[in-house]
Amino acid sequence: MSTPSGQVPPGNEQPSAPIAPIPQPSGQTRSNTASIMWAVATIVVALVGGFLIYTAMTQGDEPADAGPGTAQEGGAATGSEETEGADPAEPTDEVAEAPAAETRTEPATEGSDGTDTTAEPTMSEEQKQFLLDLPRREADDPLAMGDVDAPVVIIEYADYRCPFCASWGRDVQPQLQDLVDDGTLRIEFRDRVLFGADSEATALAARAAGEQGMYWEFHDAVYAAAPDSGHPDMPREKLLGLAEEIAIPDLEKFEADLDSPELREAMQADNAEGESLGVRSTPTFLVNTVAIVGAQPEQVFRQAIEQELAAVQ
Repeated sequence: MSTPSGQVPPGNEQPSAPIAPIPQPSGQTRSNTASIMWAVATIVVALVGGFLIYTAMTQGDEPADAGPGTAQEGGAATGSEETEGADPAEPTDEVAEAPAAETRTEPATEGSDGTDTTAEPTMSEEQKQFLLDLPRREADDPLAMGDVDAPVVIIEYADYRCPFCASWGRDVQPQLQDLVDDGTLRIEFRDRVLFGADSEATALAARAAGEQGMYWEFHDAVYAAAPDSGHPDMPREKLLGLAEEIAIPDLEKFEADLDSPELREAMQADNAEGESLGVRSTPTFLVNTVAIVGAQPEQVFRQAIEQELAAVQ
């Protein structure tokens, strides 16, 4: 069976900002190009604006050099890990020097009535539609949960060895389950491999579990066993142990699927999609048209979901 492959829009060879809409390959015009460049500027300005606003609001609350480790010591992590310009195949320990809450796109950038509440440039309808078309909405996608017709979709770009991804998966995602259950929200996971071969192996193992209908069980088991910091080693025997722990029905098939070229191709396609969109840190989320960087708390996501729900109703 084939796991859905990622969408990789063309024409974005050197992405410089997260989640920048990219034009489709046919029927391009100069106006489309200008529109896309405006989208890139919009996202950059929004990210910088969010950083400056948050910094102004919290100045004096924390030491100036507080980093992701500090955020974790206080409870749920609110950070992200990034590898600017790094080869995704090479492991790295580079971590953002400030909590990702300082660099995230604020969910309330645009009001539900179409007005810009922060006086920043807004995306065109074409650019918004590009982001709304990114969800796959495939009923048999093992990497997704929730109704295919849910009005709001969270796309998560994550690395299984990222501690902030683990924190969000353990602490925040379960808090949004009520919205999944009532049909409001769909969550689609995308592999964004930043930390080397063990990250790739874990992503493949999750997909192998998905071949037997247990993707999310394996996802939860990996994150439940994750340390509070650092990138855990994930040798093959550990992956097999996790599969046994969650009672994968056919362990022989699971182990064979760890080496499946088809699953590897699907994982690489997802990774290429994230790279083409400029995703350089994990976790990064798209809530319909709202970009959120880092393991932000539940309320940040609920605010973005409410905003996007109002926009589509």
